[in-house]
Amino acid sequence: MEEASQNTETVKKVFIQTYGCQMNEYDTEKMFEVLKHQNYFQTDSREDADLIILNTCSIREKAENKVYSELGRLRKLKSVKPELKIGVGGCVAQQEGKVILRREASVDFVFGTDNLFELPEMLKKVSRGQEIIQTKRHARQKVRNFIPEYAFQQTQHHGIKAHLAITKGCNNHCSFCVVPFTRGIEVSREPENILAEAQRLTSAGTREICLLGQNVNSYKANGVDFVELLHRLDELENLQRLRFISPHPKDFHEELADAFVTLPSLCEQMHL
Repeated sequence: MEEASQNTETVKKVFIQTYGCQMNEYDTEKMFEVLKHQNYFQTDSREDADLIILNTCSIREKAENKVYSELGRLRKLKSVKPELKIGVGGCVAQQEGKVILRREASVDFVFGTDNLFELPEMLKKVSRGQEIIQTKRHARQKVRNFIPEYAFQQTQHHGIKAHLAITKGCNNHCSFCVVPFTRGIEVSREPENILAEAQRLTSAGTREICLLGQNVNSYKANGVDFVELLHRLDELENLQRLRFISPHPKDFHEELADAFVTLPSLCEQMHL
């Protein structure tokens, strides 16, 4: 994919409001990286933005109310800036879909948790005046490497710490949790894909990586389980600290406990 041009005639600005968990924060980072290839650059001001995206969360209390309240404020902004494009993504978008477009006319497109890397195609359709609802789940094999390589080829410097998603979705269907419905079935990224992103992060100056997943320690792909993945990451040059959230007790076995003793980079901390 071509690098984003710095031509001031084509550069546009994007503002993304993120709600909820670390996985959403990670998804927002990837949205910025995808949109950069479409000549969108980050702004901290809604008023300056050509594109505003709400990356939503269904877990936190009154999540939907917060989204619709923000959309009400954005409606006023769009009334004085009609060329502004507004999108809603994340878990609320996955749940609500077309309801969002019915309730809030200022929204131009809605996309689900499997669809953030389809943003370029969605924006092309929006520019032609189409309303977009893109919440269709993809086949398991298509989302196994659910982060396209170009989205981290030019990894920006994240500072000392960075998040890295290794799984998405969940198969447990706990009675109190909506994640299996908003994030889909559990999918693990291929280990080579994970290690490539981790290498780019450490090369850019990151020294602490926190692995992300709804059930991060149930990871398994290409014959590599979670403990083996930790061992491979521990071998990376310049990686000083390794953490993970959020593990599930059913997959917390003796080999994982031993890893806290044997792996120098694995921090002696566990998030439940």
